[in-house]
Formats: sequence, structure tokens, C-alpha cells
Amino acid sequence: MPNNTKKWLPVVALIASFFAVMPSSFNQTTHSVVTSLLPSFNDSLSQTSLIGLDGPYLFHKGKSAELIQVTGTSNTYNIETVSIRKSESLELTCRVDNADQDEFTIPILKKIKTPKSTYKQPEKLLAISDIEGNFNAFYSLLVNNGVMDKSYNWTFGKGHLVLIGDFMDRGNNVTPILWLIYKLEQAAAQKGGVVHFILGNHEILNLQGKTDYVDKKYLKLAKKLSGKQDAEAAYSDLMSDDQELVRWMKSKNTMEKIGDILFVHGGISPEMAATNFTIEQVNSIVRRRLQNGPARDPFDKMDEDFLFASHGPLWFRGMASAYRNYYKKCTAEEIDKALKRYKVNHITIGHTIAHEISFDFNGKVIRTDVKHGDQKNSTTSQALLVQGKKFFKVDGLGEKEEILAE
Repeated sequence: MPNNTKKWLPVVALIASFFAVMPSSFNQTTHSVVTSLLPSFNDSLSQTSLIGLDGPYLFHKGKSAELIQVTGTSNTYNIETVSIRKSESLELTCRVDNADQDEFTIPILKKIKTPKSTYKQPEKLLAISDIEGNFNAFYSLLVNNGVMDKSYNWTFGKGHLVLIGDFMDRGNNVTPILWLIYKLEQAAAQKGGVVHFILGNHEILNLQGKTDYVDKKYLKLAKKLSGKQDAEAAYSDLMSDDQELVRWMKSKNTMEKIGDILFVHGGISPEMAATNFTIEQVNSIVRRRLQNGPARDPFDKMDEDFLFASHGPLWFRGMASAYRNYYKKCTAEEIDKALKRYKVNHITIGHTIAHEISFDFNGKVIRTDVKHGDQKNSTTSQALLVQGKKFFKVDGLGEKEEILAE
């Protein structure tokens, strides 16, 4: 073994312990870096601290990979980087930046697969939307409603977990939430269940490198890693196609039909219902366009750009309410046309905040975007539970109440 390799091995072993990468899952290389930094007053984000946990970020580099994670002390933060050689299996540990210091392990997929667009109705289904980096709310809804246990094991059997977009932005635990979804997706499949991660407008914004709603913690990390001071340029590097979570998100759908329910983040506008786009075509187009960072063109342009604009399925709010000068709230006739267009009895949406999980248009539209509580076990955090033909609202304590059509 070369002398320089021997010199670095103890350092690599120490840093690897932070990531809890299983020793059997990779071969270490000789590149490792620990950078301890004090907040810089020359940094445009100098009042934003990186102190706390973030990561891990896994970047593919051909036959090798690079792991990046932020740890901290009371006075400094460390950006830790480890280069590894990929082999048959790779398992990471994610630590959450919350009071309970939650942590869980993540097996890394050997191959990312594209999900289907249409599924049969399962016996039970839990739908959640607009978590926005709030790990505590997400954790409680899952644990207290039987989707997983406190050890992060899937406990929902053949049930389906449907996540209706906007799990990114605003909050400061976005990375752990994405890794948890990534983990549960694999665990559910082993038990005959399914996790559906449907893209929202904020996932699209992040994949485009847009930073308007990104927590400043992530922007500061992106600038430190890239050396770039322009926020969007730096963040685009962090959200590059070399990153495992980015590759995984870009495989996801924009719309899915499960039984007689259509799940879509924004909604179906009258203009959308009048197009010839099938669910499969929408999903395929969005995936393909994400590879090149799609532009948002005027909403009246009835081509592929329409899907990313105001009247497209990612942004439209008219199924829940009127929105500024863009559009009025849909009429009952327009809702019926949308249902008929996609051959469903219900359309479940997020994106537009409601007071609680609730029906509109006599149960034809189901609203799931609520103001989730910041703490665990909050009754203000809510999800939609579907069992057979019955619909329930459940909360962060696991309390359950049937929703009845008016």
C-alpha cells in the first residue's frame, strides 16, 4: 500500500463514522476533507449559520462517489467530504436537525426505476401534501397513523402512501425528508405496498435551480461547496444530476391515478381538461423537460410549456379558490368535465391551503394542503386516509374522523 494511502486511512475511517456507511458496502479511497469554518462577515448570508446537521449528499463521480455532510459544534461548523468507490451495496445514515436528533439508515438503490402512472385501488391509502421541510410533522403523521414505526420500519403492509408534492423549500429539514421517502419507497415495495412521490411546483423549482423559497441554510452550503456567490448558480451545482436524490426525483410523476382518484399537486384547469394530454404523456413530458430545465411560458400556449405554467397541473389553484387575476374558482360543470376527462370520481390536490383536510364540490375535489404543526404529535398536522369508499382526516396524534360529502 502506498505511504500516502496509509496516512489518510485513519482520517477517512473517522469521517466515515459520521456517515455510518457500512464497511462492507464500499472501498475507501485516499481523498477526504474536513473543513471547519467560522461564519464569514464577507458572506452575503453571514447571518445564516450552517451549524447543525445536513446531508448526506451523495454525488456520483463515474465509478466512485462523493459523500458530503455538515456537522457542527457550538462555535463552528464542519463540511465533511469523503470519496468512496462504489460496489454492490451502499448504506448511509441520515441524522435530522431536530430536538430528538432522529436518525435512520438508507440503502442506496442500484437502479432508479420510473413509476407507473395508474394503479388499482388499495385497501388503505394515506395521502399527505405540502410538508415543506417539516420533518416533525411528517414523522408524526407516519408513525401515529401506522405507516412506519419509530425505528423507521414500514408497517403499512400493502397500503399506499401518496405524497402530493411540495416536500421541499421553506423548512430546514428538506434533505432528511427526501431520504426518508427514498427509504420508505424501498421498504414498502418489499411488503407489497407502494410509496408515490408526486412532484409539486416546489420540487420543480428546486430541480430548475430556483432559490426563491429555499431555506438559507442550503444556499450557504451551496455557495461554500461551489465557490460561487450567485445563489442560483451555486444551488444549481448542489442540485446537479450527479446527486442521487436529484436523479431519483427526476424519475417521478406529476399526476397519478389510483383507483377512481386522480392525485395532482395543483389541480386540473378547464384549459388542461380541454387538451389531449394523457396522464402518461404529462408524466413523460415533465420528466424529459426536467433534463433541460423547463421554461415557464405564458399559460395560453397549448404545448409542452403549458404544463409548467399557471394553468398547468403543478400551479393551478382554481379547484380550491380563485387566484389573483389569473383565474376564478372552477364551476361545478368544469369540475365534472375534469373528472370525465380522466375517468375518475375524485381529484385530490395540495398546493392551496385549506383549514383542514376537506371535501369540495360534494366530495369530487379533496383538499389536503393544511398548515402542519412544527412539533411532533400536533393535531394541526393532518393527512387524508382512504379505506375502501370511505374518506377520513387523520392528525399527528393518529386521531381519525370520517369526512362526509355535503
